Amino acid sequence: MAGLFFAVSSLTCLFMFSEAYTINDELSLHAAIFNSTYDRDVRPGATRSTPLQINVTFTFKSIKELDESVGKFSITGALGVFWVDHRLSWNPADYGGDLNTTVVPQKKVWIPFLVNMMDFDTLKEIGHNELHLRVGSDGIVTWVTPNMFESTCDADMSYYPFDSQTCILKFYIPGFTFSEIEFTIPRTSMDMNEYSKNGLWEVKETRIYTATNSQQIQELRMAISMKRRPVYYISSLILPVAFLSFLQLIVFLMPPDCGERVGFVTTVLLAIAVYLTLVQDKLPEGSEPSVSYLSYKLLGDFMIGVFMTISVIVGLRFYHREDEKIIPSYLETFHRISFGCCRCRRKHKVNLEEKESTKEVTIDSVSKILTWRDIGMATDRFSLIFFGMMLFNCNFVYLVVMAAFA
Repeated sequence: MAGLFFAVSSLTCLFMFSEAYTINDELSLHAAIFNSTYDRDVRPGATRSTPLQINVTFTFKSIKELDESVGKFSITGALGVFWVDHRLSWNPADYGGDLNTTVVPQKKVWIPFLVNMMDFDTLKEIGHNELHLRVGSDGIVTWVTPNMFESTCDADMSYYPFDSQTCILKFYIPGFTFSEIEFTIPRTSMDMNEYSKNGLWEVKETRIYTATNSQQIQELRMAISMKRRPVYYISSLILPVAFLSFLQLIVFLMPPDCGERVGFVTTVLLAIAVYLTLVQDKLPEGSEPSVSYLSYKLLGDFMIGVFMTISVIVGLRFYHREDEKIIPSYLETFHRISFGCCRCRRKHKVNLEEKESTKEVTIDSVSKILTWRDIGMATDRFSLIFFGMMLFNCNFVYLVVMAAFA
């Protein structure tokens, strides 16, 4: 039994060895298929009335960058292109029996001259002459070109930093019409098995499809839909600006005699201006399709801060005005409104006879006990409530808009 097994194994090995192709077989094959009649400048296709079918796939590796300020989008990946060149077919039995595929330099074979229509810099051909491709005995050519693919991408920054973007790469083969070369898509999405996650963008969807432009040229399009990861921007931009804005309200609770009110409110205002500058440097300069709502929100916070600074200065002028000057009636009304129509809280000594003889306190008697310091306190009270509501509404409206988009 062991002898029979050894004999069968020996015959199998001998058969396999006799069927294995050698380097001479491959050299003979290359000499046969790349003969003087093969012209790499002529597209494949025995029947010229039928367009050459070119299958395209894409293996997505990573997102390199999306620079919104200049509209530059770049990714890394491998473009797989497959077609049939009947001139490169052979019978494996004539070349060792198992020579089913061979690898040849790209420059020796006809390849589709793919051009990136939306390249950020200059239009250039996809691929490199030093690359190799694989040819099968049935004439199927497999061409895989790893590269970094760049494209222009006009980002819509309306909802930054809670925005989603869709960038498209467009390819076409110049010189050939739809009746001569036709793109076919065996898979309508990119291969994400080798994708490396990006810390800034989350890929939501990928699409590969064809479209015909206004010049009746077929285009191969690859679309990538992404959503920005907003955690970094919330912690480093939105929350600090919100805290700074509400920190300005503390100025109306500071003692007016400390002498730091104007310096405090101006410092916080400048901090908000710095954040506004940082956001503007990040966003594109154009106004279309829309300016970021965050810019409007920061501008609103900045304008509220400006009016708060003015209010602080006006209040300090009231605090330090001499009591000999008469308080106008409209400021008396403002004081009553600010303190809820209540009498001035300043202590005033009233003798017994005056209290018994006077049943009501007239407006004239109230104006006599008011001081400019009371007007300053009314200004602080009104400003604290008014600007607090303004800041709350500004932030609340922004959050509602962002929540509606999300």
